[in-house]
Amino acid sequence: MKRRNLWLISLLLLIGMTVLASCSEDTGGSESSAEEGEADTVEDSGNAEGSGESRELAFSHLFPNNHVMETDVVQVFADEVQEATNGEVQVESYPGAQLAAPDGQYEAAATGVADMGFSVHSYNPGQFPLTSVMELPFMEETGTEGSQVLWDLYEEFPELQDEYSDVVPLWLSTSEAGQIFTVGEQVKSVEDLEGMRIRSPSPEVNAWLEEMGATPVSMSMNEVYEALERGVVDGTVGPIHTLLDYSLQEVIDYVTVGDFYMTTFFGVMNQESYDSLSEEQRQAVDEIRGEHMSQVAGEAIDARSEEAVQAAEEAGAEFYELSEEELQEWKEKMQPTIDAWIQDKEDSGLPGQDVYDKAVELSSK
Repeated sequence: MKRRNLWLISLLLLIGMTVLASCSEDTGGSESSAEEGEADTVEDSGNAEGSGESRELAFSHLFPNNHVMETDVVQVFADEVQEATNGEVQVESYPGAQLAAPDGQYEAAATGVADMGFSVHSYNPGQFPLTSVMELPFMEETGTEGSQVLWDLYEEFPELQDEYSDVVPLWLSTSEAGQIFTVGEQVKSVEDLEGMRIRSPSPEVNAWLEEMGATPVSMSMNEVYEALERGVVDGTVGPIHTLLDYSLQEVIDYVTVGDFYMTTFFGVMNQESYDSLSEEQRQAVDEIRGEHMSQVAGEAIDARSEEAVQAAEEAGAEFYELSEEELQEWKEKMQPTIDAWIQDKEDSGLPGQDVYDKAVELSSK
């Protein structure tokens, strides 16, 4: 009997210990699951709150540190992007062609050498055939007006948009109208240009310089100061702001004002860099890029132009503004350039006539 009772007691103790062990394991498992669930919740919450990782984007361009395009355009863009993304997206500027040559800025952005690129269209002849309409003679007077016309053309013509199909345009803009700067000899008439070596920024300007008997010399604006100083060229065409941003007021003697052409600029972003941003970050950038930044660039150029006129006059440069009567002769000499531009685009299957007509229409407003 006693032996039986002992056996029952032992059995009950064994069952009790088994039950306790089982409860202990369940409790531990529940705590582990709770911890895992909590970790998952934190991770998901972090993804939701942090709309995207913080990014630093490299912005490459050719302009020097003191150039208005660095101080009043690139830095404005960088500041606005940083503010709009609550500091998540930082834009680091690399001025002075540190990452790519002046004519390699677009390719640098398109291929991912840099996240963004900014330069002059005409440094890549033939790559932007319809954009170059704004480089034709007498299109606009100010950068603000020219930039608005160019962006409106971009939005209206799919063929013009195709010129930027491998990037995300940040802005398209123009300078104020370009003038003629010379050393030693003043230009007042078409005949005065004959035989002069004039630095030219584009094929469109080359065409009308040749029409007037001048010899166009192609080079980037970074090379112009030395070329003028050493007599490699007799003069250059350029927007007024370049007198100050490239210190040309120190080496030129005369400025002939006729609003002969406009320089055009692009700011573009690598497509993969753009796509890698979070949706919220892309939306923030989209609010800034486009028409807004095109106007920022145009207005910055115009403000700098006013400063450059003053600096050039103080340095002793003599300004000569062509009268309406004098301009008629220049316009007649330049008309073949316009006709040839239109014909060339039409022969290439592009709407050259429509784009030119629309540009004139928008300019006349």
